[in-house]
Amino acid sequence: MALDENTIGMNDSVLIEDLVDQWEGAREQGKHLSIADLCRHAPHLEQDLRRRVDAIEQQHFASRGKSDRKSTTGTDTESLTSSSEITSLIFHAKGGLGAVYRATERELNRQVAVKFIHQSLIKDRTSCDRFMLEAEVTGRLEHPGIVPLYGIGQAENGQLFYYMRYIDGETMDEAIQRCHQVRATAGNTAEPSLEFRRLLTAFISVCKTVAYAHNRGIVHRDIKPANVMLGKYGETIVVDWGLAVPVNRDDRFRNSGEMTLMPNAGSQNSSTSGGGAGTLAYMSPEQASNLAPTPASDIYSLGATLYKILCGQPAFTGDNGHEIRTRVIEGRFTHPSEVVRSVPRSLEAICLKAMQAQPKDRYETALDLAADVENYLADEPVSVLNETRAQRISRWVRRHRFAAQSAALGIVAVVLISVLAAAWLGTLARREHAARELADFSHKEAQTARQENLETTARTMAQAIGYEIDLRWRLLESEAQSESLKNLLRAANANPSEKTLWEPLQAWLNEHRGLRGNAIQNSNWSIFSNTGLQYARTPRGTSIGSEYRHRDYFHGLGHDLEKDDPRVATLKPLEYLIPKLAEQGDVVNLSCVYQSTATNKLVVSFSVPVWDSENPIERQVLGLLSMTLEIDDFGVQKNAMLFQVEENQITHHQGMVIAHPKLKDRRSDAEFPRVADSVLTVARKLVNAETPELSVELMEQFVDPITGASHLAAMSPVIVHSRPKEVSNIGWVLVVTETDK
Repeated sequence: MALDENTIGMNDSVLIEDLVDQWEGAREQGKHLSIADLCRHAPHLEQDLRRRVDAIEQQHFASRGKSDRKSTTGTDTESLTSSSEITSLIFHAKGGLGAVYRATERELNRQVAVKFIHQSLIKDRTSCDRFMLEAEVTGRLEHPGIVPLYGIGQAENGQLFYYMRYIDGETMDEAIQRCHQVRATAGNTAEPSLEFRRLLTAFISVCKTVAYAHNRGIVHRDIKPANVMLGKYGETIVVDWGLAVPVNRDDRFRNSGEMTLMPNAGSQNSSTSGGGAGTLAYMSPEQASNLAPTPASDIYSLGATLYKILCGQPAFTGDNGHEIRTRVIEGRFTHPSEVVRSVPRSLEAICLKAMQAQPKDRYETALDLAADVENYLADEPVSVLNETRAQRISRWVRRHRFAAQSAALGIVAVVLISVLAAAWLGTLARREHAARELADFSHKEAQTARQENLETTARTMAQAIGYEIDLRWRLLESEAQSESLKNLLRAANANPSEKTLWEPLQAWLNEHRGLRGNAIQNSNWSIFSNTGLQYARTPRGTSIGSEYRHRDYFHGLGHDLEKDDPRVATLKPLEYLIPKLAEQGDVVNLSCVYQSTATNKLVVSFSVPVWDSENPIERQVLGLLSMTLEIDDFGVQKNAMLFQVEENQITHHQGMVIAHPKLKDRRSDAEFPRVADSVLTVARKLVNAETPELSVELMEQFVDPITGASHLAAMSPVIVHSRPKEVSNIGWVLVVTETDK
């Protein structure tokens, strides 16, 4: 509110104090009142009021940003300190963690953006840690798609702040709304506009920026159009890294050569298991389910951002947060072409690929997503859409208009000349020759397509089994963090013979297995003491109270031991794996394949330790949490089989078949079949390859070890990509055969 005409007669000093109060009140509410507006009825006070406002700004927001310091030993030791003075702050925007002001850095006389943590959050340690983490991540990710950070400091009132380059522009969200308002006026089926192509170009830049962050080991967790700034001169900037977390990088991201970014700020509260953060409408199903974030989570959010570019609205809406979260987890959203009929099929396929419910089904990296959008803009085929021959011809004609027109004219001329000059026999001969050539070409093309399809199927199915293995490890790791489980194990371990102390463990196991629902169907869960004593099992069985210290799922040796083996008496949980894995991350184990005494089925057991502490140096194992699953439950399809490369503990042969559609028909006393030595030689080469997760081999004459039939087949090793080499290469190979027509 400016000065009112009724107050002109008041004393000037009283008026100035009243104007200062109005200015400060507006600033606290995120509003800006100019000096000229405040003094429009008393212009003679403008100069004095401006001096007062400048003094207040300097008092509250002057910062002393420390430059990089360099020092040497000896008498030449010195330090360099520089300070910047931030003035003329004007409110710009407000978020959940802080507010952004446009300001001037006085020494360089340049416009900067200053972000302050909300004054109400100054004493909230978690919010301060998040704010400092955002500043550090923004400052250390040096990329054209991330705004440069100039300095960081703390105001006299305790507010943390950092300042950075000021981007004069709009958010991608605003640009999308403007683009679709134009589309709506032109009709729902209007062709994509130039502004639409500019949005796709900006989206490619966002993908590449996110890919760079992933290669540094950082996951953003809140990718959405509102967190992308579009500058006036083509800048595309990803902002708001306040929810970013560091994650363990697998080989796909280490190969980039970028150094892992391990932030110091907020490290005590940061966690790679921080699921659930972000914006619901753009959140991946695993984030909505409070599972640990991965680069695949950001790829899903990029897909949801592309959805809004295509449709002008988010993929998920609802009356409340619970309804939206449920739709996200279940993957229930309307396809883009059903919202806007003119959405190109290629872009819809790209969007749906990025928004697949299972992380393994999405693009492997954000660069792969960017490449497909670039292919669309360049009128090239995209990887996720199989084009028809007519579409390929149409593309060739569009890209070679002059040649196509010339060819068309030439064909017309040839036809006319042929009609006039050629005899019917010559015409028929030429047609027959052309038909033979076309038939030969089609045959070769079909043969190549068969082989490529079989190889792709083998690699995809092997990756799916690896994902299923990792999913069960992650479920067990999540449950093993339970403090109530740890306390119950401590009590039982203190007096293991007191069986009344086992019942609370059984109740805990029943409850937590039940909560997982379909994710762990057909599996048995168990809790073991640190001496191998089975405290609890669900479904409940007669094995409770038995000692299993000799089993591979307890010690991790790679095969079971005889119960009377002298080593058994001193074995500790996962004794053979913990020294190999402790420095690389959490310890997990997939047991050797063994035969169930109850069902004669081949099974494996997943097990993880329950640690008494989070400190990797001092922690001890309280016990084991395990899950047993029949290999048939991995969902190997009817035209596929699994075999184990190394010697197994059942038949002591190499190459034993562990999953096959016909394996369930064998007699319980019959030998387990094994693949031929020639197949085993090829499998060893695949398993021992430098990048086994990418390995695949085609075999023209693969003889099925059970049916004896010969097929065209493709082999690919089962690798758990996200785990260390000591446990990722489990020694299983998948074979997919070409089905009979």
